[in-house]
Amino acid sequence: MDKSVMPETFTDHIEWYASMIKSVVTRQEKEGVEDDDEERIIYSYQTAFHGVAAQLTEEEANRLEELYGVTAIFPETKYELHTTRSPMFLGLERQVTTSISAEKAAGNHDVIVGVLDTGIWPESQSFNDTGMTPVPARWKGACETGRAFTKQHCNRKIVGARVFYRGYESASGKINEKDEYKSPRDQDGHGTHTAATVAGSPVRGANLLGYAYGTARGMAPGARVAAYKVCWTGGCFSSDILSAVDRAVADGVDVLSISLGGGVSPYYRDSLSIASFGAMEKGVFVSCSAGNGGPDPISLTNVSPWITTVGASTMDREFPSSVKLGTGTTITGVSLYKGTANLSIKKQYPLVYPGSNSTNPDPSSLCLEGTLDPKAVAGKIVICDRGISPRVQKGQVVKNAGGIGMILSNTAANGDELVADSHLLPAVAVGEIAGNAIKHYALKNSNATATLAFLGTRLGIRPSPVVAAFSSRGPNFLALEILKPDVVAPGVNILAAWTGDTGPSSLATDRRHVEFNILSGTSMSCPHVSGVAALIKASHPEWSPAAIKSALMTTAYVHDNTYKTLKDAASGAPSNPYDHGAGHIHPLKALDPGLVYDIGAQDYFEFLCTQGQTPGQLVVFAKFSNRSCRKSLANPGDLNYPALSAVIPESHNITAVTLHRTVTNVGPPVSNYHVDVSQFKGAFVKVEPAMLSFTSKLQQLSYKVTFTTKSRQATPEFGDLIWKSGLYRVRSPISITWLSPV
Repeated sequence: MDKSVMPETFTDHIEWYASMIKSVVTRQEKEGVEDDDEERIIYSYQTAFHGVAAQLTEEEANRLEELYGVTAIFPETKYELHTTRSPMFLGLERQVTTSISAEKAAGNHDVIVGVLDTGIWPESQSFNDTGMTPVPARWKGACETGRAFTKQHCNRKIVGARVFYRGYESASGKINEKDEYKSPRDQDGHGTHTAATVAGSPVRGANLLGYAYGTARGMAPGARVAAYKVCWTGGCFSSDILSAVDRAVADGVDVLSISLGGGVSPYYRDSLSIASFGAMEKGVFVSCSAGNGGPDPISLTNVSPWITTVGASTMDREFPSSVKLGTGTTITGVSLYKGTANLSIKKQYPLVYPGSNSTNPDPSSLCLEGTLDPKAVAGKIVICDRGISPRVQKGQVVKNAGGIGMILSNTAANGDELVADSHLLPAVAVGEIAGNAIKHYALKNSNATATLAFLGTRLGIRPSPVVAAFSSRGPNFLALEILKPDVVAPGVNILAAWTGDTGPSSLATDRRHVEFNILSGTSMSCPHVSGVAALIKASHPEWSPAAIKSALMTTAYVHDNTYKTLKDAASGAPSNPYDHGAGHIHPLKALDPGLVYDIGAQDYFEFLCTQGQTPGQLVVFAKFSNRSCRKSLANPGDLNYPALSAVIPESHNITAVTLHRTVTNVGPPVSNYHVDVSQFKGAFVKVEPAMLSFTSKLQQLSYKVTFTTKSRQATPEFGDLIWKSGLYRVRSPISITWLSPV
């Protein structure tokens, strides 16, 4: 809604919204049936966004869209969750030798992180508030109560907890309070895991069934958490997410961590994009998961330039296990199995593959419910292909049919990337190549045998990090000029706090209770970035969300612990910026980046002005700030983004593209930088000026980069531009895309 055009006859905008909805509602003809118009309204939004969520028929919505003051109408959209070792791997442990210690960074300024998720399990030791100072007076949040959640469940660590279910109930019917907590309490575990990853207090001796033993701590253990429960058993709905962002901004969060996503919609139809624009205007940093649609290209979600889009990568820790075949061959896999039903490593057990072809999975080879013949599998180790059903559930199906173990084989969709699970029977996950070899052996030999062994936790794995195969990939087809994802962070086999209500496999049949769980997904990498953003905000409270994002991007690294280019787990080949963005986050360097690329709300709005949006579509973002297009960007690539993406049109008459950038000095007042830029097969690159000489803190200097075509390339080319001084390397990834004639 355009709040500025509210007629003076109304005392407040909620009354105005109600009257407009009343005017379009189709009256029931039948006597005595009267719709309560107030009931039609689910939410009103007033901080990050102006408007209302209401239940309307399509016909009513069309009528409402015609009314003066209504800027846009979107249908309810369903979003999905994108589902320890990481602080040390990221250099955030106490034994840091750099000039800026992470401990110091965590304490300068009180930072509050809002987590939009499935709620929180407040009893977890990760939310212990011992030693924390009183909640800052500026905080306006609340601790909403409900089933199994009282005011006492909030403390100096969990400073707020709210629930948002009106949109969900309007779409899916009333929540069954016997089966689900209609309160901030987390039954699922996902929200507890992400909140603890952001800001969990240190917990010694944390582990999952003995695996990953050590001290679990969040990225910003000094920060506080506010839990906004927007996800229920049937999903997360856009009106609830919008309301939560609106409320979180009004409550006073500094950072928003959102590990969920839908598909990709145009900016003006993407409620999370619109809500996060409003949050950014209020100075809130928004971090979102990139999605788990990899390794397919163009699989990203949450691609708006004002959102920090986070992909996933591995750490240097694994949970190895092995399969020893009757031939004497040993194959390495992974597992988090810990149980009493162990197989002897001295014995061999019958091995069976219920499929008919080692390279093509079929329903029986996927070990789906009801597909296994107990006569064929009882007392045997069963090979199951990944796909369709949850990985751990396949093991339950094998167990129910009398099988004694499982080998879980990747298919072409997952390649050789291994994800460890806490299986319900002895089980080992293996890659596609190894899986095909084991299946081939079992199909050719009626007396095939194997045994399984579990080898605990191994550290110092090389190479690492590696980009996770499941991590969603670019390019960002909404705007090729904005290179996405922004960064990658740890998202594979992450240990963090868990709910007391659900077993580690999340299956209803899993009766095990654990205080910590190991999960994988961009849902896990997003809170790493949210937590590091909180550390940066603590050190630099005056920095904008764009400055924080710039610090994360320009200090990210693109080499693994063997000093080679980061690899892609899906192909084993080097990854590129469509996979890893600017690279893997380096928190300590991000606290002191030297230069930042700053972007204000009007700059982002100017970017939208280049995107062919109609005035009606732009109004959604202009709202109370009354923004208009000043035409300050010659093209979308001129947004002051920390990554450079040159898009060269299909017209052969246009052979050069120039991008403009401005950097702000946040390092020593007197600083001199010189530029170093990659060479490309398809284009000459010229940077002017090639030297930047700063004389004061916060001084801004501009430069331009001209890309001139040498020979048009069929595929994009990648490289980087680095501003170097004696102290800093401020790196921006470059992509050059030649559009081909349609």
